Amino acid sequence: MKKSDFIECLVHKTGETTKKTEQFYKAFWQSIEEQLHKGKEVCLTGIGTFKMKKRESRTSINPATKKTMHIPERQVIVFKPSKSFSERVNG
Repeated sequence: MKKSDFIECLVHKTGETTKKTEQFYKAFWQSIEEQLHKGKEVCLTGIGTFKMKKRESRTSINPATKKTMHIPERQVIVFKPSKSFSERVNG
């Protein structure tokens, strides 16, 4: 599902205008980003938790050239769905 399809789905379910729904969508994700930048977890009860996780540096092999390469450590965003959300989606 593309972003535009998702917004259209929300418009249909809520009866709000497309413009208001797009504003909400943008504000929702910006709020999550801001909290992650501050190092905080974002726990959405019944949906799941977003958090930043440190991925250690490692050595890997470039499959195209077969050369060894160093991948530096970095922060990645991790989402862990809640148990109830997983159960609802999986039936």
